Amino acid sequence: MDEETLEAYVRALRKSAEYLNKDINPIELKALIKRFMKLNPNADPKAIDWVGVWDPTLTYEEQIEAFQRNYPGHRWREAEEITEEAFEHMRRRKVEEVFEAIKELDEETLRELFELLKKELEPETVEVPQEKPQETVVQEVTPMPTLAQEAPAITLGVLSRYPILPETRQFFETFAVEELEGYVEATKLRITEALQRGEKGVLPREDPFEDLLTFGLARVLCIAVGEPWLLRRWALAEASRMERFLHVEADETKKMVLKTVLKVEEVDEVTSRKVGEDYRYRVHFVEYLKLNRELSGAEWRLVNRMLTGGFVYLTEAETIRLFRQKAYKMLSSTENVPKVKIKSLPPKLAEAAEDIIQELVRLRSSYAYEEITSAPSDDWPPCMMAIRARIAEASHKELFTIAAFLVNRGYTTEQILTMLAERPDFNEKIARYQVEHIAGLRGSRTKYRPPSCQTMKSFGLCVEGGRLCPKWIKNPLEYKKPKDQPKQTAQTPP
Repeated sequence: MDEETLEAYVRALRKSAEYLNKDINPIELKALIKRFMKLNPNADPKAIDWVGVWDPTLTYEEQIEAFQRNYPGHRWREAEEITEEAFEHMRRRKVEEVFEAIKELDEETLRELFELLKKELEPETVEVPQEKPQETVVQEVTPMPTLAQEAPAITLGVLSRYPILPETRQFFETFAVEELEGYVEATKLRITEALQRGEKGVLPREDPFEDLLTFGLARVLCIAVGEPWLLRRWALAEASRMERFLHVEADETKKMVLKTVLKVEEVDEVTSRKVGEDYRYRVHFVEYLKLNRELSGAEWRLVNRMLTGGFVYLTEAETIRLFRQKAYKMLSSTENVPKVKIKSLPPKLAEAAEDIIQELVRLRSSYAYEEITSAPSDDWPPCMMAIRARIAEASHKELFTIAAFLVNRGYTTEQILTMLAERPDFNEKIARYQVEHIAGLRGSRTKYRPPSCQTMKSFGLCVEGGRLCPKWIKNPLEYKKPKDQPKQTAQTPP
C-alpha cells in the first residue's frame, strides 16, 4: 500500500468512525497501520477492524496493546521482552506440539526416529590401528544424503485452524453424533459468537480437539436450523477466522493449504522475474472467475489482472483473500449436503438448535426496520431485479447501485436496511451511514444516482446487453412498465 492509498484508506476509516462518535487521530492511526504493515509484510491491513478496536481515550502505546489483545496472531512490536513465566509457557506448548506430532507417527517411523536419535546422542569412537601409531588417522565422515522436502504434516492443530481440508472428513468419520453431546454448550457459544462478530471472525480456541469438534457440530446445527442467513453468517465468520490464521502461518503449511483448497501453483523464479517478484502464486482463470465476482474493488476484475498463458497471477495477500472467498462458498453451500432435521438430532443437539433459533429470531428482529412494500416487479429494470435476487452475495459496486436506485425511487432508509440485512456481513451502523450518505443526508449532502446504462454495461451488471429494456433509456431510473412507456410518434416521410 503506497502513501497515497494509505492516506485515502485512513480518510475512509475516519468517515466510518463518525457514526460511532469516535474521534480517531489520523496521524496515530496512519502510524499504527504503517507499523502493522512493516511487522506483518504478508498480511492484509484491511483484515483488521481498525475502527472497532480503536479507543480515543487511549494513548498510542495503549492502542498498540489493545490491538495486540484483539489480534494476537499478528506482530505489533519490534522486539518484546519475554518473562521467565512466558518462556516456560511457550516451552511447554512446544513440547506438547512435539508429542502431538509424535503420536501421529507409525511404528516403523518411530523406530527409525529412535535409531537416528541414538546415533546423534552417542558419540562414535574411532579406533586407531596399533601397528602405525605415528600416523594421524583422519576419519572420513560420509555426509548424510539430502532428503527430498516432504509436505508438512496434517496435525490436529492444522485441521482445527483449517477445517475445510479434505482430511477433516476422515477425522469426523470416527465419531458418532451422540458421542459429541458433551460439546453442545461450546458449540452454541461458537455459533452465537459467529452471529455477533460476523466478518471479524470466530475467536481461536485453546484446545484444538474441541476447536475442531465444535466446528463440525456448528455446521450440523446451522444446516438443521435451515435458515440461509444463519448459515451464511456462520460461514463468513469461520472463513474470516481461517484467513487471519493463514496470514501468520508457517510458510510450508501456508503453501500446502493454499494449494489444496485453491488449486493455486507457486510461481518459479524465472517467471517471477518476468511478471514481477510480488506475484508468488497463479491460478487458472476459470477457477479465478468462480470467486472474484463477489470481491469489491476494480483490481479484482479480470481485465485488470496479470493474465498470462491462461493463469491469473496473485500476490500472497491476494491469494489469501481469494482463499477466504473459497472457504466461505464451501461452508455456505448446501449442495450435495444431506438434509438434517432438528427432530432427527439427539436430544441435547435438538435443544441447542431450538436455542439458536431463538437467538436468531432476537437478532433478526432487530434488523426488521421496515418492509419494502413494493416488491421487485416489472416496474424494476432487469438489472436491479438481478442484483436484488443475489443481494446476499452482491459486490460493493452492486450494493451502491441498488441503494442509489431505491433512494431515487422513494424508498426509505429503513426499507433499504431491511433488504441489506439479508447479507451475512451486515453491520447496521455501517450500512445506515452508507445509505444515508448515498441519500444525501450525510457528508457532502449530495444525493447519488445509480450509474448510467452504459456504465452498467462496462461493469458487467447489464442483463442481456440491455435487450430487455427500451432502447430510449439511458439510466435504470428511466425504466417503466411496458404499458407506461411513451408511445413512439410516427414521423411523416418527407
